Amino acid sequence: MKKMETFSDFILKLKKLKKALTIPTSAVMLILYLSSLIAVIGQDGNSGQEKPKVIPLAERIGHTDQTKAFAGKNVHQGTGTLYIQTLLGRGAITGLNFMHHGPLMPKSSIGHHFHTNSDEMFLILDGDCEFTVNGQTALVKGPVGVPCKSGNSHAVYNPSSKPVDWVNFNVAVTSPGEAVNTQGAGGFQRRGSYNYSADPTGLFEMSDDRVGVTLEKKPTFISTRQLTKDLLRPVARMDGGKDTVFYRRALGPGSFESNWAFVDHLLIPVGSSVGRHFHSGVDEVYFVIRGKGEIHVNDEWADIAYGDAVPVRAGEIHSLESSETDPLEIIVYGVALEKGKLDVTDVPLTMAKLQMYFEVEPVNFEAFEKNYTNVYVVALRKQVGYLGSRLLRRFPDDMSKKIGSPETKFTYEMELLFDTEEHRVMWTKTKEHDYAWAQTSAMAKSYQWFGYDIVGMDQVGDPLGKRNVTIEKQ
Repeated sequence: MKKMETFSDFILKLKKLKKALTIPTSAVMLILYLSSLIAVIGQDGNSGQEKPKVIPLAERIGHTDQTKAFAGKNVHQGTGTLYIQTLLGRGAITGLNFMHHGPLMPKSSIGHHFHTNSDEMFLILDGDCEFTVNGQTALVKGPVGVPCKSGNSHAVYNPSSKPVDWVNFNVAVTSPGEAVNTQGAGGFQRRGSYNYSADPTGLFEMSDDRVGVTLEKKPTFISTRQLTKDLLRPVARMDGGKDTVFYRRALGPGSFESNWAFVDHLLIPVGSSVGRHFHSGVDEVYFVIRGKGEIHVNDEWADIAYGDAVPVRAGEIHSLESSETDPLEIIVYGVALEKGKLDVTDVPLTMAKLQMYFEVEPVNFEAFEKNYTNVYVVALRKQVGYLGSRLLRRFPDDMSKKIGSPETKFTYEMELLFDTEEHRVMWTKTKEHDYAWAQTSAMAKSYQWFGYDIVGMDQVGDPLGKRNVTIEKQ
């Protein structure tokens, strides 16, 4: 398990490394470009023709690490210093150009500039900053995010005497397959690149560091508003999870030109969780802004903490929970595969199982087993919510004694699996059930049953079981 680190620790280590790390902006851009190339290897964006290569969850997560942050001077012709680490590179999710993290130092800015081929959002996790959108500047209280649609100018300045925790998320308006890309990480021109079809205004700097500008009394642009608990609403058993979490959709698809669909704020208290779910048409990045917890993606899981960015592809079943001691606070970035099409599908782990036991004489074994295949299964498959079933025959008495099984009169066990108890009850009120049960119970000397909620499952194959053990009636 990696050592947990606070933002304060991060700043102290950066100060110690300042002399060694302070390099010209041009060098920073080259390093970011190279880091983007590394991120692309094995993590290529989905062109719509091929599925992206499956990479283990632990290798996909971007961890905040002060040794990977480089000091950029006068970024976009701003003033002062910005430390930049690429948490996720191009292709980590569909449409993502990059995700950067690092402190914006005191009296430092990202200069006034445009992107005409990508949407961007600066997120300040602590402190207050002067944000500029289309030449209008206002002091905005953090924690807060300010989005900027493609084609709009933007900048940010830290007027305080303390570093502020800064995050940048940038999404392409056009997919990689639709345009020739001559830019590196961060939207900066690659060294030595030249392309007659490239758009020279894809990135346009205005030579304006925004220091000492006149401030508007109130912001004249969209923001997430303050990312604090008082704006969140309680959601009980979110996506089938435990207890209550707190949630708000801070930005929707109207804030962006690209397929960027939303920015969510999520707080998971100790003892709570977000249940298993997936999005068939949305990729997501979960970024931890406070606390610790776990994320489960398909059959993998990982500990996560402050500064971790977890990419989750469309179709991947995922869930989240806080640690036993710390709440987990997250910003969720969602990018749709097709603009405007959002979805979520819950995948409950809790299912209903009826376990039935039958006392059947050996002379009736063959008929009982044929009845299961030809009568019971045929009836069950017509029912809403039916997931699968299984018929088990107990070992003979001598084998049972050999393995230490307790004595029982029952020779068969039948498992019926439904998605909900309500659907199982509905099945018991059908004519198919009445016929199948009459045929089955008539062959047994005695029987009994138990009902269960399935709250855990580990099965390498199809969790519904192989269906080829029964014979389909044409």
